[in-house]
Amino acid sequence: MFQNLKQQMKKYTIIFLCLILCFSAAPTKIFAADVATDAIPEWPKGPEPIYSDTAVLIEASTGAVLYDKGMNEVLYPASITKIMTAIVALENSNLTDTVTFTDTACALAVPGNARIDAKPGEIMTMEQCLYALMLASANEVGCQIAIQIAGSEAAFAEMMNAKAAELGCTNTHFTNASGLHDANHYTTAYDMALIMQYAIQNQEFLTITGSSSYTIPATNLSAERTLSTHNAMMVPGDFYYEGTFSGKSGNTSEAGSTLVTTVTRNNMTLICVVLKAADGGQSVADTTALMDYGYNNFTLTDVSIQNQERTGNVILPNGIDFSSLIEDTDEAGSIFHYSYQGHFMGSAVSNIEEKTADTNDISSLSSVSPSPVISESSENENFFTPAHIIMLVLVVMILAGIFCIFLGLKKSKKKKRKRR
Repeated sequence: MFQNLKQQMKKYTIIFLCLILCFSAAPTKIFAADVATDAIPEWPKGPEPIYSDTAVLIEASTGAVLYDKGMNEVLYPASITKIMTAIVALENSNLTDTVTFTDTACALAVPGNARIDAKPGEIMTMEQCLYALMLASANEVGCQIAIQIAGSEAAFAEMMNAKAAELGCTNTHFTNASGLHDANHYTTAYDMALIMQYAIQNQEFLTITGSSSYTIPATNLSAERTLSTHNAMMVPGDFYYEGTFSGKSGNTSEAGSTLVTTVTRNNMTLICVVLKAADGGQSVADTTALMDYGYNNFTLTDVSIQNQERTGNVILPNGIDFSSLIEDTDEAGSIFHYSYQGHFMGSAVSNIEEKTADTNDISSLSSVSPSPVISESSENENFFTPAHIIMLVLVVMILAGIFCIFLGLKKSKKKKRKRR
């Protein structure tokens, strides 16, 4: 009997340790996130169902969040990582730079990986590499771009992290240039929206990601290659969405299907990010539903129509007019921020003093726009979720079981002593 109790105790201890390891492995999502924007009074109710674990929809010029389903929850990005890779590359190289592929990078050109089968010693231009990165999602090309610019992929990842921090990303950490799985390589839907908001201000980025195909001429080691975009929403077909001009998809078994999409209609640019969809079809369906929701329920409004002394934009949901917004200013009194029920809606600058920014430009507007006000539940949902409650209950149950075993052992010893 004593031996059986020892075995039971050992079994419970192993289960306990396994549970701790499972729940501490980041980032793991068990329950679907709530839609925080649905809690804003008189806000248009988001489309249902959105199957992706998390999603966000923002208006690009203001940075206003139109839809928030767990947008600050940490998940894996997969190949949408390459948006940041491309931007860091564009800002730290020239399109005419010569890139010679190394053994290190070409080791990623294996079956199962997105690739163009680059060979060690093969020579391309940086421009050709960026098309291969963004259209074909070639992982070995991402690695070689990193080595070309920073000397190693790890050093390049630090450049990516520095850029993310500069853009206001607070829950993002990159370890590679491709998005291949790493437990320490993660982001959020909102952080990726911020990265895309910045990326679409770069004309070279727009030219590359807005192309449906591109031909890399024959190189010193390979024949001519014709690349086609993986962005199904941008090309004619079942998933085409009018106005789509840039984006990036991703997929790994750990990340699921991820998608970043930008669309312009009616003089309004929307950025949608969905993370951890079941497959590419689901990520496209969710994005389509969210884009329809945005264009059917919100209007970009020029602040100068209400006040000629100011220049800027605010986003207005159907049924909510400009007079419903609360105005706040910076310390200098020259930048005006507008909110509704504590939710950021846009900003403007004063026309009285000399303008320091052209507010018709996305870059100038985003530079004066604060981070949107997020509901308290959305900010704190990473710290105490139902998963944590289940873990706590399981831990208590296991500890109780171990305690009972100890009591059984003590009683067993007492009985043996009495027999003696």
